[in-house]
Amino acid sequence: MAIILILAGITRLYHLNTLPPSLYYDEIDSGYQAQTFNQNQTDYYGNQFPIHFHSFGDFRTSLNIYATVLIQKIIPDPDISVRLPSAIFGILSVLVIYSITGSLIPSFLLAISPWAIHYSRIGFEASGMILFLLLGIYFWQKFIKKSKIFSLYLSLLFFCLSPYFYSTAKLFLIFIATIIFFLTYKQIFSLGIKKIAPLILFSVILLLPMAWDTVHGKAGFRFQYISIFTQPHREQIVDALRFEDATIDHPNQIGIKTNFLSKLFHNKYQLVSDRFAKNYFSAFSTTFLLLNGDSNIRHGFGGNYGLLYFLDLILFLLGVFSFFSTKKKSKLSYLFFWLFLLSPIPSSLTRDTDSPHATRLILMLPSIIYFTYLGVQYCHQKISWSRYLIIPLYLISFLNFWHYYNYHYPNQSAMEWDTGMKETVLATQEYSSTPIVFSDNYISFVSFFLYYFPYHLPQNDSIQNHLINSSNESFSGQLLDNQFYFGKINWSNLSKFPTNTIFVVPKSEYKLHSSDTFEILKTIPKKYTNQEEFYIIKHQPELSKT
Repeated sequence: MAIILILAGITRLYHLNTLPPSLYYDEIDSGYQAQTFNQNQTDYYGNQFPIHFHSFGDFRTSLNIYATVLIQKIIPDPDISVRLPSAIFGILSVLVIYSITGSLIPSFLLAISPWAIHYSRIGFEASGMILFLLLGIYFWQKFIKKSKIFSLYLSLLFFCLSPYFYSTAKLFLIFIATIIFFLTYKQIFSLGIKKIAPLILFSVILLLPMAWDTVHGKAGFRFQYISIFTQPHREQIVDALRFEDATIDHPNQIGIKTNFLSKLFHNKYQLVSDRFAKNYFSAFSTTFLLLNGDSNIRHGFGGNYGLLYFLDLILFLLGVFSFFSTKKKSKLSYLFFWLFLLSPIPSSLTRDTDSPHATRLILMLPSIIYFTYLGVQYCHQKISWSRYLIIPLYLISFLNFWHYYNYHYPNQSAMEWDTGMKETVLATQEYSSTPIVFSDNYISFVSFFLYYFPYHLPQNDSIQNHLINSSNESFSGQLLDNQFYFGKINWSNLSKFPTNTIFVVPKSEYKLHSSDTFEILKTIPKKYTNQEEFYIIKHQPELSKT
């Protein structure tokens, strides 16, 4: 087990701050939230000890940020402190899945899984959610074996805390509770009402803050926005489809009533069910799982590499076959089977992407690992020497992925990971007393500036008291403390800026508007070919007169 944990540690900690190549906007936001909390015990909107942290574009679940808060107290590095919680959660997951199965095989499979490695190296919430779900399963198993109620309390604790990491677990938790109830209702009822009632109360106390904040606060806004039930223009789409039916059945006629079949096949419920079915079944696509991964290169590998190995599919299918062919099935196998079938549902209820979403679908991974493990066992039972073939094949697959991930992925994904933003902000520190205009022609600099400059909020204050909307003939965007500008620049009229203002712009924008009135003060060199280059420039209109 020690060797596997070392392997998991290497794959999750090696060059953690630069692989992926830089911190993305969402990671930066988490880091600044944690930084602000460490200073003021609030999020950057001034909310004390929030259940959901209020960010610029959303309300974010809290446990991953609180984990970052703790790490920042120990490790001041702004990049490592954001990503280290996910790495720790990923390493611990390898240990927990060994404790669940009592076998090194699933630990090894999880340690080298591209899906698990990637999400253990980025400051997203998914890694913590997976760990807590696995811990919930582990202590549920202990309750089954020894009927100790303390284990059931621990199981409930970790299950109920998992949605505080990532919102996808909110719905998934209902499925887990239902499955576990049907698998162990006899043991649960044998406890008696005097022990069951406190268990229910314990769960309610844990979940109530999250539920209340989701329903009555604004934390549920994002799901309402991306839900398939709120698809825009539904009525217009239905009307257009019904009109098409009518024009085919009754050409050149007007005032035709919609017939029964047209109403049956074209309605808002049909649109929702079609989108749900498409989302659900695409989660099992071999193109997604084995060939291309998530089309978003930050979440998967952008069409360059799959989330699983080809060998995983073969062994997974053998594991499923083994499950169905075994007469006496374990409760753990039943649990992972149903979790596998139900895990795509939360993601299937969203409409903000036309391709499978690897972050939301990572709930599938524990079940995939488990049934792949059953497949390895099945092969070993049928062919005793098969392990001598399986292990080398996995090592070759892993080394191939690790080479791609270290050498090719950083360059291919550099732009999507906002590479160069950090270095650009750090380069502006020497102009801290000067008005600075950050162009958002590439991407907004606001969060990167707040985190890396860094910008410290006063106690009992909110960022909205300092960052205000501003618009005039020269600029449109946001202004921080009347000194730092973030937005669109009107290059044909810079008169509204102070005379000593400097500008931070991407090279692509500078090329379009460059003239002899601009002086390049500093160029931020590129590390990768596939990233934006930035200039720090100064406008000197008097140069055009000389």
